[in-house]
Amino acid sequence: MKSEAFTEFKAGHLVPITIRDRADYAFVPSELPALSSLPPSLMPLQQEARIKIERLDGRVRALGGNAGLLIRPLQRREALTSNRIEGTFVTAEELLQAEAVNPDGDISGAGDPQMGGIGESIAYGMALKRGQELIDAKRDLDRETIKELHSELLSQSSRGREKKPGLFRSIQVAVGHDRRYVPPPPEELDRLLANLEAYHLAPTDQLDPLLRVFVAHYQFEAIHPFEDGNGRLGRLLLALSAYKWLGLLTPCLYLSEYFDRHREEYIRLLFRVSTHGEWAEWLAFCLQGAIEQAENSIRMCDALESLRREYKAAVPSRGRCAALIDDLFVRPVITVADVMRKFNVTYKTAKADLEKIKELGFLRDLPDVYPRTLAAARILSIAYRTDGGTTFHA
Repeated sequence: MKSEAFTEFKAGHLVPITIRDRADYAFVPSELPALSSLPPSLMPLQQEARIKIERLDGRVRALGGNAGLLIRPLQRREALTSNRIEGTFVTAEELLQAEAVNPDGDISGAGDPQMGGIGESIAYGMALKRGQELIDAKRDLDRETIKELHSELLSQSSRGREKKPGLFRSIQVAVGHDRRYVPPPPEELDRLLANLEAYHLAPTDQLDPLLRVFVAHYQFEAIHPFEDGNGRLGRLLLALSAYKWLGLLTPCLYLSEYFDRHREEYIRLLFRVSTHGEWAEWLAFCLQGAIEQAENSIRMCDALESLRREYKAAVPSRGRCAALIDDLFVRPVITVADVMRKFNVTYKTAKADLEKIKELGFLRDLPDVYPRTLAAARILSIAYRTDGGTTFHA
């Protein structure tokens, strides 16, 4: 790591280390709180971000029992994008097909790199769900919770299982082949993690809770407490801490897509906090991301709700077909076996129900997929569209 990159304004200090028989420096971030108040220049951005997040939360609350039509696509997109930032490329089509034929989510991916990537995306969603369950059960985002979520996150990764899931690292690690960042030595972890835990439990600064989310995200990434999975877990904790600290109905603020769109800036600004103490620039970047992601989620929700009303108007208000259409907005790729399990009907009946929905133009068969799998293409094009176009080709 280039020690000369760190200025007198750095948000921590450097310590000499030896890693793989080579002398180097590691960065030890200062304990939190990092700053006592919001820089005045950020106040308009902070207020706009809170307004947009409150609107998103209100939109989710207004959906009531139909909130899943927004939340599940957001969670899947978060899982796919957070893994993509780390170099694991899985499409929405691949993930949804795997979910359809593996409803229990058990995909080990042994010997198949692509299935391993799908398994990591599924595990991300499972870790999000587990995190929400723990928070709802009044568990804090303390060290034990963080370790449990890390273990869940790496549960279906053949690579991750070799990196001591659920255990804080006991070795020195470096980020990047060129050691662009060297996190604290392992002997510093206990103190730094205890401080981060205390910040989660009882923050002593006067920052808006949304800003605390972004401060804590930086701190976790700077500490880099595990051998693997730090980036993914850090972004997962960002969503969960926003859920907890902002009092949201459900985790619905996900920034991985924004970080992915601005990946170089994301990495640069994280590093600039370390080297130059540039908290205002980092917070402004995250606030802008919160605004954009909340706006995008609201637009997606409105489009899906409009489409759902259109579909529901085409079938009787009661019966399996109406219930099946509701299900498509949560799981838009479906098999005959899915219908059999959900409604406890025979294969013949389940197949007939799907044919009725298909005749309405709401489903189409995916080619060359076994067992037979159908997709709600219009739902998918709304729910999984990115800046580069739809990720699903049905």
